[in-house]
Amino acid sequence: MQTLPVNRGFWKVLLFTIITLGIYQLYLIHAFAKETNIACREDGRRTRGLIGYILLSIITLGIYSVIWQALLVDRRGNFCEKHGVPNRLTLLFFLLSYFILGALTLGICVIIAYVKYIHQQNDVNRIYNKSLIQKN
Repeated sequence: MQTLPVNRGFWKVLLFTIITLGIYQLYLIHAFAKETNIACREDGRRTRGLIGYILLSIITLGIYSVIWQALLVDRRGNFCEKHGVPNRLTLLFFLLSYFILGALTLGICVIIAYVKYIHQQNDVNRIYNKSLIQKN
């Protein structure tokens, strides 16, 4: 079993997204789904990958992308709490930031939520990597 990456940060993600004209965001959708499915496999749930994300987002005119992210945030948050790690991003804060507070704060809350979103994945991966070390 291989370890999962724990070094993603907002500025690195922003830079790679700009350089690749947004394609890096598609890679992150794929990577986050794959990593979450590996780390959280014991919960019996499965996060759809990139193809499902794209197709269902097109069919639902973008609504599925919000649902996908919300389910991912909730799943990762439950995983962190189960392992005694504080949840950096609650589902409520994520949804409020994107739909209400984001508009009122000119996007600042969206950026804060996205920073927490990235760090939450790092936390999940860190917990998983630690469990691998403990098994060996």
